[in-house]
This record gives sequence, C-alpha cells and structure tokens, in this order.
Amino acid sequence: MARMTAERFFGGVDGRLSYLHSTLQHISESTPSHSDLQAWVQQQTPAGSSQAIRRNIAFLEQIDLIEEVDGRYRPTNKGEVFWQRDEPLVMYEGLATNVDGFREICRAISSGARTSSAIRDQLKQAFPDYELSDGVIAKHLEWLRALDLVPESDGVYSIPIEDGNFRVGEMYNRWFIHDVLKGERYKGIATPSALDIVMLFTGESGSAYGYEDTFLPDDRFVYTGEGVEGDMTMDGGNAAIRHHRENGESLHLFESTDMPWLVTYLGEYEYEKHVIDALPDETGTDRDAIRFTLAPVGGTDVEIAEGSPESLSLDHLYEKAKQSSPTVRGDESRSTTTATRRSYQRSRIVQEYALRQADGVCQGCGDEAPFLDSGGEPFLEVHHLTRRSDGGPDDPDNVIALCPNCHRRVHEGRDGDAFNRKLKEEEANRDR
Repeated sequence: MARMTAERFFGGVDGRLSYLHSTLQHISESTPSHSDLQAWVQQQTPAGSSQAIRRNIAFLEQIDLIEEVDGRYRPTNKGEVFWQRDEPLVMYEGLATNVDGFREICRAISSGARTSSAIRDQLKQAFPDYELSDGVIAKHLEWLRALDLVPESDGVYSIPIEDGNFRVGEMYNRWFIHDVLKGERYKGIATPSALDIVMLFTGESGSAYGYEDTFLPDDRFVYTGEGVEGDMTMDGGNAAIRHHRENGESLHLFESTDMPWLVTYLGEYEYEKHVIDALPDETGTDRDAIRFTLAPVGGTDVEIAEGSPESLSLDHLYEKAKQSSPTVRGDESRSTTTATRRSYQRSRIVQEYALRQADGVCQGCGDEAPFLDSGGEPFLEVHHLTRRSDGGPDDPDNVIALCPNCHRRVHEGRDGDAFNRKLKEEEANRDR
C-alpha cells in the first residue's frame, strides 16, 4: 500500500491537480520512457532527488493513472479521463484502494469526527496496530479537499453528501458515495445504512442484463427492478422501492456516465406503480421483470386561499407557481391547513399554469388539442423545456403545453433537439 508524503505531491491543495493534469497530458502526448519522464518531472517541479521523482511516478502507477507498457509510459483510462475531460473525481477509487487510511478518513468524518484530532482518534481504533501520523492524515485531508469532496472551514471538516444532499445535474464518484453512506457498492439498487434513502443507478450497460430503463415524455421514469437471472421477486431492493414511503425513505436516481465510477444525479423520485413485463435475463431467457414507474418529486408546497388552482386567474396562477415554500415530506395532513386555505404541490400548480396559458392550443404546431379528455378539457401534455433530470426547474418559465405528437417529436424525433431549441426561443420571446 502506498503512503502519502509531501515529496510525492508538488504544490498545495490548489496546485497538485494542475500538476497532475500537465503530467498526464505530457505522458499521453509523448509516451516517455522512465528516464525521459524522470527528466521531465525534474524540470517541472522543485523535486530535489531522483528518489522523490521515482516515488512520485510509482504513486501515479499505484493509483491507476499511468501504466508502463513495453518500456513506455501512457495514461490509463482513468488518466485519460482526468486530463482530457478535466475530471479528477476518477482518482478517488485509486486513492481509496491504494492509500492506507484514506477510505477510513471519509468514514470517520461522516461518523462525526470533524477535526484532525478527532479523525486521528477514530483511525487509531480502526488501525490498532498501525498509527497514521498527523502529517500523513493532513496529506490525506489535503487530497480530499483538492478533489472538492471534503470542504474545510476553520479546522472543521464536513462532507456535503453525508445528509443525502445531492444536486441535480452534478457528477459524483460512486465509490465515494458508498464509502460515506455505507451502501451496496455494486448493486443497481443501494440501501445505505447511514441514511433513510434508496439510491437507484441506471445506465446503458444494464441492457446487457435485460434491464430497460427509460424516461417518459412527462419526465416520469421507468426503472427495471433488480435480478439478473430468472423471474424478479418483490423483495430486497425491489421491495425497498415499492415500500419506500412506508419505510420513511426517499428515492434518489443516478445515471452512469462513460467515465469510470462517475454518476450524474438525476433527482428525487417516488414510487407510482409497477407492472410485470416479459424481458430477457442475462442468459437471454424471457422472465417476469418488475418495471417501476417513478414520478419526480414536486419539491414545494403552495398555499391557496379559498378554492383550487383552477379558480385562480392566469396572472395569479403564475405568481403562485413561482413560489417555493418548503415541503413537509410524509405529512398527509398538509392537504388542508385551515378551513379556507389549502396546500397544493407546486408541480400541480405549474402544470395547471402551462395548460391554462396554452388555452387548448399546442405551443409546438399551433393546432388545437387533438381531443377532449374525460373531464371535457383539451388534451395537451406539459413539457419541461429543460428536462428536470438535466437540472431544469419545475417553474412556469420552463414549461409549455404540447400535443402528444409534438411532445414525442421533442423526445424521440430525429430533430428533437433542434425542435426543442426552437420552442425555447419562442417561449423566451413570448409576452407574459
């Protein structure tokens, strides 16, 4: 196992990533021999000895950023991602796997050890036969700060995700999530012991195992349950999704990227329904597969005095849709606050606004709604111009109403992206 010492890392917290970036770029472009790489590092850094340089190069190999092939160095896949995509988070796996105590520091902080001394005390319990010095612990913490995983203020460390606070559209290292929250590392449905949440992971690689996940036009998500062979059953992770409300747990959806162990947070969802479909398992044999329909969580409550959203004028509806008072989750009594005031999910207010301002006319093609719904209202579908899973807000300025044909053109048509850009431009220029 590698140990982190000051001589391996040149520059402070802010400088080390730029040093590694330039080193990996040089290796990728020149594939140097060992002696050539040593000479380059000596020119670029204040390293005072060849031993320090050799240790630096060896460390980059140990954390899986570079490899030596036929006497020449080249970046690994992670190394290429680091410098070409400017994504240092890929380093976490190598650091956590190959550096003594690195993972335990993350666990110590998430368990309440906020200062260097408290972290050291907890590490002594984890490693009774091996004591990490204060200097080594400091270097570990510097790396976590450099990767922007563990911020520090006045000597107090914290981990933003330890409370389950993920930001839509932001990228996270899955290893780090599991190390902090103590969830199953390799499962598509993870139930971490540290928080009352269920984490769902989706990605293109799942199709090889018979999983078919997809977004619906209204931003709901169809998620295939767990089980790679044989019929799926309503237990384990599948039961965690089905009963998350009763268990007091929230569902959080992540999407795999093409970069090793990096996932993008798509948002919080809730169980709506499930069906049993015939899908092939990893052997190609048809089996009963559980497919969950998940709805994005609305996020806020809006109070309306006297009546319902349908009773408001368009301008008043717009004002209410812009409100963002905090939601009280899991409290069904919030549906009525007094005899004359009612609380509605903001998503319902936003949808009502989109349909009302369209006035029965599709904002994509300009035609009237194709038919009336069961309540006698023109049938149009609400479309988020910037998809919520891409960080778009549930906001009246981000929604329009489309006929089913135009809605599917946006999401499934060959010119869907161009069509959506046109809709965005038209909405931006529309007088309110």
